[in-house]
Amino acid sequence: MLIRIAITTAALACAVVTPAAARAETLSVAVPFGDLDLTKDAGRRTLDVRLDRAARKVCGGAAPVRDLSQLRGHRDCMIGARTAYQAQVELALNNANARRVAVLADKIALLARF
Repeated sequence: MLIRIAITTAALACAVVTPAAARAETLSVAVPFGDLDLTKDAGRRTLDVRLDRAARKVCGGAAPVRDLSQLRGHRDCMIGARTAYQAQVELALNNANARRVAVLADKIALLARF
């Protein structure tokens, strides 16, 4: 299972770089989460770390500290990345919770038979 962060960088790059470099380009990073238990806090925290790392990869690493326009561009890119994957995260969490409820229901039904 993967969450894919895909951002069109043209809008984000316009405030940061010259027009020649501001061409429309989609950057995409896949974030695996099949090994995580998203019904637990630890699993959700690990997913958050992975997603933040992927967003930084898409947005060009750490925020620049000397140029205010680049700092704004980086911040906007990070916000865009988080917005891009938020619906996928909610779906993954809902699916994990639904699977957990189904397993619990099966266990209760099995116990009720005895």
